[in-house]
Amino acid sequence: MTMPLQNVKVLDLTTVLAGPLCTMMLGDAGADVIKIEPPGGDPSRRMGPPFWGDQGAEFLALNRNKRSMVLNLKQDEDRRIFLDLCRSADVLVENYRTGVTARLGISYEEIARVNPRIVYCSISGFGRTGPRSEQPAYDAIMQAFVGMMASTGTPGGEPVRANISICDIGAAMYANQAVLLALAARERTGQGQYVEASMFETQIAWLLYRAVGYFATGTAPARKMGSAAPHVVPYEAFPTKDGYVIAGALNDGLFRRMMTAMGLTELGTDPRFDENPRRVANRVELKALLDGRFQEETTEYWVRTLTEGGIPHSPLNSVEDVINDPQTAAREMIVEMDHARLGKIKMPGPAVKLSATPCRAELPPPELGEHQAAIIDRLSDGGAWLAREYLDPVAAVRGSAHE
Repeated sequence: MTMPLQNVKVLDLTTVLAGPLCTMMLGDAGADVIKIEPPGGDPSRRMGPPFWGDQGAEFLALNRNKRSMVLNLKQDEDRRIFLDLCRSADVLVENYRTGVTARLGISYEEIARVNPRIVYCSISGFGRTGPRSEQPAYDAIMQAFVGMMASTGTPGGEPVRANISICDIGAAMYANQAVLLALAARERTGQGQYVEASMFETQIAWLLYRAVGYFATGTAPARKMGSAAPHVVPYEAFPTKDGYVIAGALNDGLFRRMMTAMGLTELGTDPRFDENPRRVANRVELKALLDGRFQEETTEYWVRTLTEGGIPHSPLNSVEDVINDPQTAAREMIVEMDHARLGKIKMPGPAVKLSATPCRAELPPPELGEHQAAIIDRLSDGGAWLAREYLDPVAAVRGSAHE
């Protein structure tokens, strides 16, 4: 079966999260991804807890469908090998600090002279230009900078960040899109190009209606409302007799149905609450009434009742709950792979579904330098890369160029 990016060759110079996620998505779609690691490997190999054996869970989650080799790009011989790989590459992805690629002699301008068809993607914190371009950034730093933490959490509470690295993950998704757009453009022009994605620009783009609301009113979005939404009521978490349930009514008809399902039919036509602008204005009063009703019954009762009423809702699930939910299994969202040393490992699978050319999880996350010898042997024979289908995915490490 063909895959969307079959025969696309990717050089992955990235570490930790945003870059590796971008290149893993390319690998899931069939690209042949060579992960070029520095001496010592991607730091996320040792990042934890949690660990699976001696491997960081973050590394395992972000590096399937790749082959690994080790190059020290500060050394002439290793840089020569890298440039040889660039000659037949379609894509290069890097997430170094701004200025590092120029110092290493592998900037876009230098690589494009070797291969003008290459799509060269840079992922960074703030972008490669502007007054903050050299400023380091991690996910929590960016969540604070773009205003997210100022409006996340409970009123009067301390700053709260999202519990997954959404700035990194968003940048990875946009980088993936940028690479695909540039490959599509190359089909018409025959030329590669330089593309960028950054955590900063991702989050500015994601402000969407919050930013437009600011431009419309001159007022910043509401600060710290817990799980509530500033523009729709009800749409938040409610305490039950034994936990919480999240429920929302994003239009007036749905609100009336929700009130009927809850045995509060009279509130659906109450002039204080019958239209959303009035519910927003009277949110405190309505919240108190709904809290009282929700706390009379268990979460299980409300899940059943709201399901029967067709009201959008959810219990407050844990990660364990959702991984074991039948919908997760039905959508084949957990994949199992055979790792060379760890045995069978599981992880979330590709999120997109293509009927004719599906994405697949084929190669397990590689051992450091696992495919070094095969790749270099092929180059020394004057050939291009060895396609991943000809490699043993559990091959032992057979040397590294920096040793």
